[in-house]
Amino acid sequence: MPTFPIGSHQNPLFHEKLALKALFFLLFGITTAMAQETILRSPDFRSAPNWEAKANRNPSIAEKTTTQDFGFSHTNNAGGQSSGEIGGRISRSITPATYAIPITPRTLNDNLVASGKFAVTRAEGASGVLIGWFNSTKSLGWRTPHSVVVRLDGNGGKYWVFFEYGTRNWKTGSGHTFEGKRYQTTKTPPEPADGTIHTWQLIYDPGSNQGHGEMVFIMDGKTYRTSLKPSHKLDGATFDRFGLINQQTAGKGLEVYFDDLNVDGMLHDFDVDPDWEGNGNRVKFQDKEIRPYHNFGYSSTCYASDGMGEIGGLIWRIEENDLQNAGYYADDIGTLTMDDHLEASGTVSMIRAAADSAVLIGWFNSKTHIGAPPINFIGVMIEGPSQIGHYFRPIYANSKDANGVSKQGPIIRTNANRHNWTLEYNPRANSGTGNIILTFDDKTVSLPLKSDAKSDLAVFNRFGLLSYQRGGHYLDIYFDNLTYTAKKTP
Repeated sequence: MPTFPIGSHQNPLFHEKLALKALFFLLFGITTAMAQETILRSPDFRSAPNWEAKANRNPSIAEKTTTQDFGFSHTNNAGGQSSGEIGGRISRSITPATYAIPITPRTLNDNLVASGKFAVTRAEGASGVLIGWFNSTKSLGWRTPHSVVVRLDGNGGKYWVFFEYGTRNWKTGSGHTFEGKRYQTTKTPPEPADGTIHTWQLIYDPGSNQGHGEMVFIMDGKTYRTSLKPSHKLDGATFDRFGLINQQTAGKGLEVYFDDLNVDGMLHDFDVDPDWEGNGNRVKFQDKEIRPYHNFGYSSTCYASDGMGEIGGLIWRIEENDLQNAGYYADDIGTLTMDDHLEASGTVSMIRAAADSAVLIGWFNSKTHIGAPPINFIGVMIEGPSQIGHYFRPIYANSKDANGVSKQGPIIRTNANRHNWTLEYNPRANSGTGNIILTFDDKTVSLPLKSDAKSDLAVFNRFGLLSYQRGGHYLDIYFDNLTYTAKKTP
């Protein structure tokens, strides 16, 4: 999946965008604009600012009942020699749920071997479960850091099988048991969730792949391999548990059972209750963190600074055609254009996140705020391709979809650390074409605008947080100490 779509007549939002553009030019009555007097605005978040909010919170949405009901079971679904196995209903949820045995801490420098039998008896839409080595306190979010696991991905009475790893800093990789890159469109048929019993073995060899490490997965006698990418093993991971962990993003439930597990040479036949450690594995609760319903805006928390009060929260990457949930929380800054010199700075902290998630912060237009990115935008995109964590990088789009984004950028982690950032757009740099410079802590990246970018000037009337419309998952992020360019008022 491309991380940055370019607008075209084939885009499902193309006609909506045309209508928005017509309205935009009617309202503002301009095709070009002259630079004007500006100020730097620094709101005080000790109390809620008088910012405009659109689809950023959904208090009226019905809560979803999430059920976790897994652990030891006196059943025999997975084909063990006698009754007794582990498993049950495991639901996707941002709230973690695990059932596991404590182990002597292992790392990516250790050989890891596990095998056994499993059977999936039910697979609802958008469901998933992991089994393998993980960290009891650090394996949070999706994709899962500090993990070497098998993943079962369910959807509509069927499922697909993956094997994957995650390092301490969200560097990830995976293999799978089907042909092609997109499992929901591959010609390889998925496994039916009909209770069929499968045998499996997962091997991690730190010495293979020229010392970079390799995962080998064997299912029903067929072998699959994936190599760790260079430097991922060096990034490291620490495992202190082996067992079941839910896929930590929103979704539904999958029922699966495991038996005759052999973990690093130790047999677990589950003839009796093994008394493994369970956390959140036998609960039923009203889950408010439901895709695609955001929960961001003003917050009385202090993640991004020591002082109470900031902006941010839970933001989903939503589908392109989900217009009603295209949300923002932003300040009215008057009218600025691409001819204006723009500056912004502040502090940021990311608390939780899943892969394939994104949010925008910057200058945009409230009349044309829909898109990926929307037209009339200059700012920052925090976005998470699966293998690197989340980039923090500059992005822009003019009034007719001429756009650009830095291919790479600094990385922000879900470790709740605080970071300083600045963004400067200079319309006269790059031989008058314009240039954006972003600094994140001690790292700087430059994004020159394309030669035709200013031929159709972007016009802005808001600064703030904006959802990104390209289907995906969530992040939980906060900003404080904001300073940004606004039009000077009379």
